Amino acid sequence: MQRFFGKLLVFWFLFLLGILVILLIPLPSSAYNLAILDKYRLLEAMESPKLVIAGGSNCAFGIDSLALTEALGIPVFNLGINAGFGLGRILEDAALSLREGDVLLIIPEYSHFTDAWNGGEAAYELIFDARQYRLLLHPGLYGFPGELPSFLTTHLRGFIARFRPPNPLAYRRDGFNQYGDYIGHLEMENQALASASALGKLDQKALSRFFRFVESCEKRGIQVILSYPSYEEASFAASTGLIRALDETLREHIPVISRPETYCFPRDRFYDSTYHLNQEGRQRRTEALLGDIAHAGLFPGSNYRASVP
Repeated sequence: MQRFFGKLLVFWFLFLLGILVILLIPLPSSAYNLAILDKYRLLEAMESPKLVIAGGSNCAFGIDSLALTEALGIPVFNLGINAGFGLGRILEDAALSLREGDVLLIIPEYSHFTDAWNGGEAAYELIFDARQYRLLLHPGLYGFPGELPSFLTTHLRGFIARFRPPNPLAYRRDGFNQYGDYIGHLEMENQALASASALGKLDQKALSRFFRFVESCEKRGIQVILSYPSYEEASFAASTGLIRALDETLREHIPVISRPETYCFPRDRFYDSTYHLNQEGRQRRTEALLGDIAHAGLFPGSNYRASVP
């Protein structure tokens, strides 16, 4: 019996050692998610007041922050990279560089309020590859990410794949501009994409955590507002009921400047996923966002005036 337990102990030690080794295999320095390190540096250097956009890749691929900066007369920075970081981590990161008088524009993916609040594979890249160990667990804001087995498999395959010729369509760290927008895809042709199925049920625990975060920002003198992500029309139709219920709940707790339907776009406006806009879609979405900001009266000193709807 002692020999059996000894072998079992050795097995678990080797198993956990294997997981640790995979976790510590570094991503290539050009990896897309490592752009978060560049964004930290750029955001920290910005003066206040400023407008910071927080969300996932719907923000990264779908907003022209230079156009916002020029129209609003205030520095704008897009912190969006990957919804898989988890909205709690995304917001905690944003809050670190916000000061009194700043405006935080949150544009979450809808899945953040169903099953993705804590994040997935990408969160482990943020924690271990970007060395942001502080983001592993925050009991009051988020829990452990899901999809650890999938992450380990993907990470190991990624390590092997780095010895092969790079995929020209792959996202990359240097695809972002100085405003935090991803522009590496703008000259590329649309890729095949599948519409998303119904999203599921609202996660009340995630909503509660979200509202507590908003309250904590407001106590610091940070204005928090919310808009909605661009979403492919068939995917939107599959979850219309949930989206409308979410909109109704959010409006009870936070200033919401947009309507979800405004950002429901046809398939030909998307590059490669139900959230990633192409160049034409990005322009249309940015114009709509400018209109929502202007109608909300957020920056009365700017020269931008929205057209009457």
